Amino acid sequence: MGTPAPLETSATPPVSCPLCGLEYVPGGEACREKGCPIAFGGCATQHCPRCGYTMPDERRSAAARLVRLLFRPRPKAAPPTLAELPAGASATIDRLEGDPGLLARLTAQGLAPGVELHVLQRAPTHVIEIGETTVAIERRVAEAVLVR
Repeated sequence: MGTPAPLETSATPPVSCPLCGLEYVPGGEACREKGCPIAFGGCATQHCPRCGYTMPDERRSAAARLVRLLFRPRPKAAPPTLAELPAGASATIDRLEGDPGLLARLTAQGLAPGVELHVLQRAPTHVIEIGETTVAIERRVAEAVLVR
């Protein structure tokens, strides 16, 4: 009865294959089993031992890091509010937020989704023009009107 083969100890953290989900330590034995000719060092790719999926090693490949940086998902910005628009700007109302009483009051004044408005002034109060109607609203109310 022989002694068991020692486990490969490596400073490389395990990775998870995006295709099959196997968690493995890249390089070394996993690459040698697949017959990779440069499995002993210098390889800038990772190969899943289960499914063979090949992916770039971002720790070793500057090009892979650059591609990841360029194509990373960007968080979507919240639509601006009426309070953020400068004087003279025009916008379309995207939606209204707030309590039902405020929404009813805004709708009665002509502010509704899809309506175009023009900002006349911002201080001391927000004055906007909707069609032929001019409306003055407080800042907290202007923050409830999301525009696009």
